[in-house]
Amino acid sequence: MKKLMIAAAAVAMTFAAQAAGFGWKECENCGGGTSDTDCIAVFKVTGNGKAVVSVSTAKADYKTVGKITIRKGALALIGEVCGDDGQCCYSEGMFFATIKAGKKSFQFASEVELVVWSVFGKSLEQARDFEESVKPGKSLTLDSALFLKAEDADVSGLVDTGDIDLSAVSFWASAFGKVNFKVTKAGSGYCKNPKGCDPILTPKSYSGWFVGTYPCVGEENCFLCECADTDVFGGTWKATFTASAKTEAAAMKLAGVYVEEE
Repeated sequence: MKKLMIAAAAVAMTFAAQAAGFGWKECENCGGGTSDTDCIAVFKVTGNGKAVVSVSTAKADYKTVGKITIRKGALALIGEVCGDDGQCCYSEGMFFATIKAGKKSFQFASEVELVVWSVFGKSLEQARDFEESVKPGKSLTLDSALFLKAEDADVSGLVDTGDIDLSAVSFWASAFGKVNFKVTKAGSGYCKNPKGCDPILTPKSYSGWFVGTYPCVGEENCFLCECADTDVFGGTWKATFTASAKTEAAAMKLAGVYVEEE
């Protein structure tokens, strides 16, 4: 099976902000960045929804609408260090899951593209001006949005999917959540004014929706001019930041997914 690149070093549990601005503000101008094992954020994922599934009985084989459950899942968002300031920016990740669709269970592993990971809200300006507006030891709660996608993901050879064809899965997922912004009482770090402060960002939990397609599981009629060769799934999902999981290997363990080397 295809070997995944597994990050072995420890990862920072929180995301540090620059003294000159807000943590992720300049990520779109991350030129000169380098991949770093500290830039990994792992989330525990669960989800429920509906999917087109196949059913086989003594009397007939057919396809129907069944339940789909992300029984155990993990999202590892992977970034790079922006220049020399130690700040991370993110553009991709890996999604691992043990999934049950209808009566069948299988493992899933796919690369994902991170399209949106933004921070905003009522307290944003106060957080940006933290040196003058936020007392050391005080925390603020910020809003956050997340959107990721995988288009024609090739999962063949990564995990054991049994008799389920997942060789070309596409999915899109959006979610909304919170990020904790805290100014620590320590004076060592990015912020070195006389009163001493370190701005720290820590994601909390996100909840939202997912939708996608995967190879057709059986015969059907349709109302299109030409019937599609895919079936659909969709539902709701929740992702909770897990500080104790610090590598892709830890994310796979959370999801109960194991990738064998060739």
